[in-house]
This record gives sequence, structure tokens and C-alpha cells, in this order.
Amino acid sequence: MNKLIEKAKKISSNLPPLKFNFDNSNSYYRGYSKEKKRGIGEEFWEYKKFQLGDPVRNIDWKKSIKSKDIFIKFKEMETSKKVWIWMNTSLSMKYKNSPNHETKAERASIIGIILIDIFIRAGESVGIIGSKLGLRNGKENFFNLVNVFLKCVKDPRDKRIKKGDIIILISDFLEKPEKSISKITMISDNIKEGILIQTLDESEINFPFFGRNQFYDPLSGLHKLFNKSEVIKKSYIKKVKEHNRKLEILCSRFGWTVFRTVSNESYNSFIKNLYNRF
Repeated sequence: MNKLIEKAKKISSNLPPLKFNFDNSNSYYRGYSKEKKRGIGEEFWEYKKFQLGDPVRNIDWKKSIKSKDIFIKFKEMETSKKVWIWMNTSLSMKYKNSPNHETKAERASIIGIILIDIFIRAGESVGIIGSKLGLRNGKENFFNLVNVFLKCVKDPRDKRIKKGDIIILISDFLEKPEKSISKITMISDNIKEGILIQTLDESEINFPFFGRNQFYDPLSGLHKLFNKSEVIKKSYIKKVKEHNRKLEILCSRFGWTVFRTVSNESYNSFIKNLYNRF
């Protein structure tokens, strides 16, 4: 576990904070005191740490002078974005074909930890789907979130998720696409903004097998022996492409986006794709 966190932090430390821009809206930094301005009606204020690109005119110098950080002042927004993350921890995620690569579970864990770190640094509120831990923000909550994330529950259900929240599901999604979609619908009602991160081993995409091989499905327990594995390579790759395309089409109907990461791909390259999207 410590090695995964150490590797993820090493990668994320070189990345800027990531903020979502769905509907041109970002989360606001919670955890600092709110100020209430009385007059005709009431206004509530919230704060987040100043980042490059933030309007200088919004800096609250009175609050900033009391701290080593500079804070931006905003009116409270009830529709602020929250990020909820879930990872598949089933046996299928334990697979790797090359000793030089991580298992799918390890790769999914590292990606999840990276995302938690860059969201937290951006001032976003992060929650782990299905856990007892609620939404958290601030760097002091990083390890609590990571520890809970690495022990994700089997099914991504959580009644705390509200309309407008951002959902991130990390898995290999090799089951029937319709079953993957059922995960989306079971999470919560009215979820319109979500991301599937499909984590695959390189061999599951390219099928580099030759000669006699026995393949094993850890979920069903089924074994299949091929004397000439290369004979089925073409049809296998075709089916994988069709599967992934169907998953993308079905997700798009729900307004969800599919990102794919493969074991021979650099983490920086994958995270860059996320930055380009948001």
C-alpha cells in the first residue's frame, strides 16, 4: 500500500491541481470559516486558496494576511461540484501478463490516488462511494481518503450522491456493457456527469499469445485451452474493439465519458488526457 501511495504522490507532485469545468462551474473550498454579511437579505461567503488564473480582484486580503496562504472569496454556491470515486476490487483486477507491469488493480489504485491528490490540491471535495467516510477536502484528509479508497466496496451504491456531483468509476469493465451501465444507474438517481476509467492490461488489447496456452476466468472459474492461440488473435481483437465501442456508445447516452488506460501507457500520458477533457 505504501509503495502505491509513494508512486502516486511522486507522479501527482509534478501535476497541477485539476478542477472540473462542467457547466463552467468549479467546487469551492470548504473547511474554512464562512462570513455572514447582514443587510437586506443575507450573503454567505466561502474561500479557496488562490491559484494561477484566479481573478486577483477576488483576493480577500484581510483573511489572507492572517495566514501564509492567499485566499479567494466567493459567494456560497449550493450547486458546487463534489467528486465521488469508486474502484473495482474484484479478482479480475488482479491480472497482469508481464512481470514488468502492475496488475490492473495496482494501476487503478495509483490512478485513483493521483486523482484524489490533484482534486484535494485544487480545493475540491472528494468522497469514496460506499464508504462511511463522507466528503472531505484539504490536504490533511488525503491519507484518510486513500485508505478508504483502497478498500472500496463491491457495488458502487451511495445515497449521499446528489444531482450535479461528479462520479468516477475505475474498473476493467470487461463484463457486458449493459452490466457496466447498470452500475451507473444503481449509483443514484439523476446523475448526469460521470467518468468511466477502463483499466486494462496490454495483453487484453493486443493478445500477444502464441502456441499452447490455457486461459482462466477468475470470476467464473472457467478454463479454456488453445493449442494455437495465435489462430484466435484476429477475432479476439475484433471482439474487444466492438465491446469497448459499445461501452462508449451506451455511456454517451447517459452523458458519461469513457477514458481508457493500458498497462504499457505512462501515467502522465493518461492524466494529460483528463486535463485536456476538463
